[in-house]
Amino acid sequence: MRDAKLMDVLPEATRAALAPVLDPCEQVTRFVPAIGCSLVLTERRLVLVREGAGFRPRSGVQSWPLDRALSVRTTPVHHTTGRIVIERAGRSASVFVSAAQSKAADAMIAELRHRIYAED
Repeated sequence: MRDAKLMDVLPEATRAALAPVLDPCEQVTRFVPAIGCSLVLTERRLVLVREGAGFRPRSGVQSWPLDRALSVRTTPVHHTTGRIVIERAGRSASVFVSAAQSKAADAMIAELRHRIYAED
């Protein structure tokens, strides 16, 4: 079952875009609003939902499984904006975050890395 409290915090458009993508038992564990999009972390994957996702069939919603092939890195905040680069298997995406959003983004990336590299 999904974390209803966290799902309620998501913007309506993000919830609508996630509905057909998430598995019925997949839980959202973190959410970071970014510039023009939202980053959503579940227990299994990282999902990027762009604003206007319904009008972007190929790039509106992208997801990456949480495995060691996933690379997520940040750039320093410069002139109030930083960048998150997500790469896996030759496919990449950039997400821009404001200085105010960067702390939440850093916390999400730390949790993502912990899950990927935790000892089995």
